[in-house]
Amino acid sequence: MGFFRKKPKTGISLGAREEKLLARISELEEFIEGAPERIRIKMEKEISTMPPPDDLDDRRREHKFYSRLSRGEIRNEHRYQTRSAFVFLLLVIGILALTVWIYSVLQAV
Repeated sequence: MGFFRKKPKTGISLGAREEKLLARISELEEFIEGAPERIRIKMEKEISTMPPPDDLDDRRREHKFYSRLSRGEIRNEHRYQTRSAFVFLLLVIGILALTVWIYSVLQAV
């Protein structure tokens, strides 16, 4: 680009400070000129990278759970979950039986 770069006049030497400024300006110009290529590479990388799986949090939580517990504790946890499921099933069956009984009583009236 070179918009800001002044051409040194012949016969006049530039000072060290001016040389540093010109070097810095040329670095920034090169940085700006390379920006579209860097952006394109970044976008291609984002497109080609797969997102993490949806159940990543569940996997981490489960791994953390199993790493903290011993086998006996895991067995007790499974037993508790089974017992809870059985009680839930009995509750649903009781509600259905009560609903059928109320329906039959209402039909008789």
